[in-house]
Amino acid sequence: GVYFQDSSIPQLNIRLHHLYVMSVNEVKLRKAEIEFEVRGTGHAGSRTFAIGDEDHTLGNCLRHVLIQNQKVAFAGYSVPHPSEPIVHLRVQTAKGSVSAGSGSGNSSSSRRRRRSADEDEMDVDEEGGDRMTAVDALKEACQTLSDQCDFVLGAVEEALPEVKEDRERIEKLALTRGHDDDEDEEDDDDE
Repeated sequence: GVYFQDSSIPQLNIRLHHLYVMSVNEVKLRKAEIEFEVRGTGHAGSRTFAIGDEDHTLGNCLRHVLIQNQKVAFAGYSVPHPSEPIVHLRVQTAKGSVSAGSGSGNSSSSRRRRRSADEDEMDVDEEGGDRMTAVDALKEACQTLSDQCDFVLGAVEEALPEVKEDRERIEKLALTRGHDDDEDEEDDDDE
């Protein structure tokens, strides 16, 4: 591996790929205890997702994409505390919002949208399985967000070719460093 060494400061033996420069106002957060967790009981159309090592950036983006979906009755997020690297995303699907793979989902009730978080109908569905699951709604939102990011990146790279060159250089560097990490692990195993 590549090391940065300074003999004037003995404790400064840092692997270069672990070197991270922080801005003056930036605070390095600890790693989240969980990577991803689905929370909630009752109907599968109502769940809270705990997403580790994320913050307002992803939380608000997913909330925005979810609330644009006619099959979603409510979407909101929170970051419990600024020092906790986790975002909680709440998703409640609308009645009659069965996903395309499970049924028609094209009835007028699937187009109906509720904006009030305190309506009992959103949590309890007497009719049973005529709602899209919250997990499916989140999967759909993640795919939509990924497609949107790809579209924007493509447009930026088309307008500014140097952005594409930078991305390709960074990807190549990441692959090289990943290969270096594998060699370092093998070296550690030999010792």
